[in-house]
Amino acid sequence: MAFHDFKLLKQSVTIHQVLAHHGLADRFTSRGDRLFGPCPIHGGDNKNAFVVSLSRNLWYCFSGCGRCGDVIDLVRSLDDLSFTQAGDYLASLASAPPPPAPAASSAPSRNRRPRPFKPFTWKLRLDPKADLLQRKAITPSTASLFEAGAYLGAGFLQGCVGVRLHDPSGQPLGYAGRRLVPDLARLYGKWKLPAGLPKAEILFGFHRLPTTLDTAIFLVEGPWSVMRLHQLGIPSVALLGSSLSQTQHRLLDPFPRLVLLLDGDSTGRSAARRINLSLRHTHDVCVVSLPDGLDPDDLSDPQLAERLLPALTP
Repeated sequence: MAFHDFKLLKQSVTIHQVLAHHGLADRFTSRGDRLFGPCPIHGGDNKNAFVVSLSRNLWYCFSGCGRCGDVIDLVRSLDDLSFTQAGDYLASLASAPPPPAPAASSAPSRNRRPRPFKPFTWKLRLDPKADLLQRKAITPSTASLFEAGAYLGAGFLQGCVGVRLHDPSGQPLGYAGRRLVPDLARLYGKWKLPAGLPKAEILFGFHRLPTTLDTAIFLVEGPWSVMRLHQLGIPSVALLGSSLSQTQHRLLDPFPRLVLLLDGDSTGRSAARRINLSLRHTHDVCVVSLPDGLDPDDLSDPQLAERLLPALTP
């Protein structure tokens, strides 16, 4: 019996290789990082039912079977194989020549114009007692203030905990959604943002800041961290990511003292170093590090206070 390194096989064999080997690749079209086509597991003719993330090597069926997974799950689902049999099959593909690149969409990308951003100004009814917010220790009153909560209807925020976004002057732009289904979050990312959102021109929570402050402004990555710091009486804004644009830099100009409180992962730490370099010539900057793998909103109030006290002391 052969023993396989499944972690290595998942890195060595792509889902596109499996589809090509089954004679299914010509049913799929490529749009950027994703492949779209009918589901090869349950069948059907919906050309957008089955989506593959090429960079993550993951797949999801949005119709029929609703199944999802990695390249091993796909092989087992297609051919009803055991793990050992799937390992044998993937090992044979790993040593075979790669198939031709995925077919691109018929419409050349250079002819596509980005969709102009259109603000969504209607106010949605959200449940501030969402389980995710409770796990983050965000109170219903705070969630209501920031217009955050679970969305129970259909549409853009279906299956998400939503939070309202505003431009720097406080005008509503729409909603961001935190995906709750782990496989969708792995496939598309944790956050769902409106198409064309000018993310580099806004800072979440900026319109709630006083015009002048004697204390430091905390710069974090996401909305939940802003809400947790608000509950501690600490003013903060979120990047909605891990990069600082020139426009966001200008928005911070009136606040001379800044504290970088980015997530405790490699992306957050790298971003903290980069942003510190860009701000330190114009601001008094302090960087607070977090435990490995944790965000500010993952810590308890005492843990946050312990980490933030040195940064709050002039």
